Amino acid sequence: MNKSVIKPVLLLALFILTIGTACNLTGGGAEETKEPDVIVVTATPESHTSNPVVTEPTTVSATEEPFNNNEPLDYFVEEFENGLDNYSYFVKHGDETKADVFAEDGKLKFSLNDYDIYYYVLYDPYTYGDVRLDVEVENLGVNTNSVSLVCRYSDDLGWYEFNVSSGGIYEIYYFDRIIVKGYSLIASGGSPNVNMGRDTNVYTAICEGDTLSLYINGTLAKSIEHKDLDRGQVGIGINSYDGYPVIMNIPWMEISEP
Repeated sequence: MNKSVIKPVLLLALFILTIGTACNLTGGGAEETKEPDVIVVTATPESHTSNPVVTEPTTVSATEEPFNNNEPLDYFVEEFENGLDNYSYFVKHGDETKADVFAEDGKLKFSLNDYDIYYYVLYDPYTYGDVRLDVEVENLGVNTNSVSLVCRYSDDLGWYEFNVSSGGIYEIYYFDRIIVKGYSLIASGGSPNVNMGRDTNVYTAICEGDTLSLYINGTLAKSIEHKDLDRGQVGIGINSYDGYPVIMNIPWMEISEP
């Protein structure tokens, strides 16, 4: 073959080979371009069902007691606004039908309309060994009367009683149910500290150990020892003697530790 003809043929073949190789490198031809895989990340939806909140039940410790307005107290100030459900009474002498005793307007009121009535009101829920009893008394009637403060009252043994009259005389008694079966005088005297007549007084009886003490308007009137009774109820008494009406109001009474 003529060399002048071979050279152009080789160049044409080289050209065709170059074009084909380029097409294969660029993915051309009938093969479609492959789309890259797309990974879609989605959030896991939150659950709307929540765990219930557990509340521990309220408990009262062993050293605490629930407060109860209706539970009677041992040491307190009584202002007689809730009636006399926690009290009992007895009449030691005289006609009970001639006595009218009740709580009204925040006061314990006594109206004795006969001679020689001894009327007592006792606090029932508790008994006491050592105790202090303070009482305010208003005298609205005759002056022949006395106020009694009672401690260590027992149905079986008796009680201690501190008497103060509106005339300024005081007595301390032991009512002995066993031997004497009546009132036994322990001490007596007169006090200038009593507000006589239609007036107001505060009397205090303290029973502590073997010692019995009477205070009149804050001043010690008498202190004496007696050992027969050691525990019992406390209470108040109003007594008429040779005149009536005896009208006494008690605005408050306090039971406390000595």
